[in-house]
Amino acid sequence: MTVFDERTTIVNSMEEGKESHAGKEISIDEALENAGCGFGTIAYTVGSFLCNAQVGSQMIVLALLSPILRCEWDLSPFSISLLNIANYVPYLLSSLCTATLGDKYGRKPVALIGAAGITVTGVGCGFAKEYWQLLLLRMVKGIFLGVVLGPVSVFSGEIPPRKYRALAMSGMSLGHGVGVAITGGIAYWVLGRYQWRGLMIIATLTFSPGVLILALLGESPRYNYYNGNRSEAEKTIKWIYRMNGKRSSSNFKLKEPTEKCVVNESNADLTIRDIIGIIKETDNIKPVFCLFLTGVSSYFNYYFYTYTMPRILNEGYCTGQIVTPQDKCSFDKSVLLHIEIVNLAEPLGVLATLVLLEIFGRKKVFLGIGVVSAVLSAPLYFCVDRYYLLTFMLCLCPLVASLALAPCLLVMEYMPTVIRSTMCSVMTAVAGTGSLLALFTADYVLIPGPRVAIAVIQGVALVFAGSVVMLKRETAGTDLT
Repeated sequence: MTVFDERTTIVNSMEEGKESHAGKEISIDEALENAGCGFGTIAYTVGSFLCNAQVGSQMIVLALLSPILRCEWDLSPFSISLLNIANYVPYLLSSLCTATLGDKYGRKPVALIGAAGITVTGVGCGFAKEYWQLLLLRMVKGIFLGVVLGPVSVFSGEIPPRKYRALAMSGMSLGHGVGVAITGGIAYWVLGRYQWRGLMIIATLTFSPGVLILALLGESPRYNYYNGNRSEAEKTIKWIYRMNGKRSSSNFKLKEPTEKCVVNESNADLTIRDIIGIIKETDNIKPVFCLFLTGVSSYFNYYFYTYTMPRILNEGYCTGQIVTPQDKCSFDKSVLLHIEIVNLAEPLGVLATLVLLEIFGRKKVFLGIGVVSAVLSAPLYFCVDRYYLLTFMLCLCPLVASLALAPCLLVMEYMPTVIRSTMCSVMTAVAGTGSLLALFTADYVLIPGPRVAIAVIQGVALVFAGSVVMLKRETAGTDLT
C-alpha cells in the first residue's frame, strides 16, 4: 500500500465516522460541528454582517451631514450634539436589554424587529422636515440599533462549528467598518445630487437586505433546543446540512438536552453579589478597573475620530485658509473622496489587527496600537497640505478602529471564565460612556481649531496604552476550581 493509499484510507474512515451519525441520536454540539462550513452557515453570518454594517452606516451619516444641517436649520453646536445623544443614549440603554430579550423570545424575532426598525426609521429620517422630527426619529432608531446587535452577535457565535466560530465573529465585526466605508462612498455619489435626505434614505436601503435574510433564516437551533423545541432545532440544522452540501449526513435525531447542558448554556443563577465575590476571590479588582479604563478610552477615541475626521478634512485645515465650522455648510467633492479613502482603511486595519492578535497576543498588540496611534498623531500638528494630512489620517484610521476591538477581547483574557459573558455586557455599557462623551464634546472641541481635536486623540491614546500596561498577568484571568 502506498502512502497515498494509506492517507486515502484514513480520510475515508473519517468520512465513514461522520456518516455513522446517520439515523442515530447525537448532541446538538455534534450536529453543528459535523455541519461544516457552507452556504447555510455563511447565511447567518451575512445577515449579522449587514445588520452591523447598518449600525456603522448610521454612525457616520451625521458626521457627514452636520455642516449641512447646521446651516439649513441654523443649529448650534449643542443642537448638533443633541442629535448624536438622541441616537446613542437609547442605543446604549437598549443594548443592555438585548441579551435578555433574545434569551426570552428568541434570537430571530428580536433581531428581525431591530433590523426592520432601523430600516423604517432610517428612511423616515430622510423625510424629516424639521429639527424636532429628525431628533425624535433618531431617538427611536437608537433603540432599534441597540436591540439588533445582541441577537445577531449570538447568531454568529451559535451556528458555525467551533473551528470557524472566531472567523464568523470577526466577519460580523467587520460589518461596522464596511458600513462606514460604503456610506462614505455613497455620500460621494449622492450628496451633491440628492442632498442630505437622499443620502439618509439610500444609505439605509443599501443594507436593508439584512432584514430579508433574517426573515428567511430559521431560529437559532441552540435556542430552540434548550427551550424545549427539539424538532424545530433538528429542522433548522438539517436545512443547514442541505445548504452546506451534506444532505446524506442529515439523517439524525438530537438527544434530549440534559439539565447540565441547560445550566452550562446560561449563567442566570449568578447574582451581582456572586460576580463581585468572584472578582475579589481571584484578585481581579485592579484588572477590572484597568479594563474599564481601556473600554472608555478606546471607544472615546474611535467615535471621536470617526466624527471629527471628515470635519477636519473639510474645514480648510492645512490650506492656509481656515474656514470656521459655522461658515462651512457642505463637503467639496474632493473632500468626500478623501474621506472615503480614509474610511476604507478601517476594515483593512481591523483584519490586520486580528492577524497580529493571533501571533503576538492581545496585550502586546493593543499596547502597540495605543502607542503608535499617539505617535502618528504628532505630525498632524505641523500640517503642510491636505495630502500630508490625508496620508497621516490614512495611517491613523485603522489603528483607532482597532482600539474598538479591545474591551471584550481583553475581558476574554483577563476575567475568570464563569463571568466573562456578564463582564462583556458590563464592559459594553461602560465603554459606551466613552463614545457618548466623545459625540457630545466633538463639536465643542472643533470650535478652537483642529489641533485641539488632534491633541485630544493623542492624549486619550496614551491613556489607553497606560491602562493596558497596568494589566497584570499574575492574578488576572484566574479561574475558580
